[in-house]
Amino acid sequence: MKNSKQLITTILTLTAVSFLTACGSSKNAVGTSDLSSRSTDTSTSSKPLAHCNQVTGTEISAKLKTYTDSSNTVRMDYVSVRLTALPSNFEESTTYIAMWKWLANSSGNTYLDSTALKFILVNPTNGQAITGWKNTLRWSDVSAIAKNMSYSDAATFFANVTFLVDLKDANGEYDVLKITNYSVSTNKAVSQADALLPLFYANPADYAYESSGVARAQVLQDLHPLKNYANQGFSASQFQSMTNNFCF
Repeated sequence: MKNSKQLITTILTLTAVSFLTACGSSKNAVGTSDLSSRSTDTSTSSKPLAHCNQVTGTEISAKLKTYTDSSNTVRMDYVSVRLTALPSNFEESTTYIAMWKWLANSSGNTYLDSTALKFILVNPTNGQAITGWKNTLRWSDVSAIAKNMSYSDAATFFANVTFLVDLKDANGEYDVLKITNYSVSTNKAVSQADALLPLFYANPADYAYESSGVARAQVLQDLHPLKNYANQGFSASQFQSMTNNFCF
């Protein structure tokens, strides 16, 4: 609770300092009829929800967790991220990471917000931000911070810090976080990983349908972390327990 209060204070301070603007408005998300891909109310959902997720890409892997404020309210406009695997050359600072959000409607149409998401790095032991707001990150940006925290390599450092990502999506309209690794020399993507943003239905069979009963876009169903366990006799609460293993 103390860490949450400290972090809220840090967020407000850094936001004021960096003059953040409300970019990537959902007004641009034309064609989406699904505002329940991410459930915004844990108290009214009749189906168990996943508060955490994980994605394993070819070079980037990560875990995601809902952000809960000091009043124990899940904030849909933020998500906590921990990188669990990095590109092999990341410490050479020849690549950099950026994060994006996208959605899909029941017709299968997708929309990628063209504005890179802003984030800060947080020390989870005390809830304090250790960087300012950024929308790109290379190892050289944080290597001195890592050294001051007694971490000698990128993998160990990122295993012990958390990204707090500002989604600017209080209504939970966007479905997916995209983490992309870019070449510094070409600014072209060299690898990426897509993960469903929590909260979402823990049971992949529940997630397969929107609240209206219409089938959810297949591209989203395919991103459910437990899709390979569907129709194997697990209960919705068991699926929720499985997603809890993704938490950090």
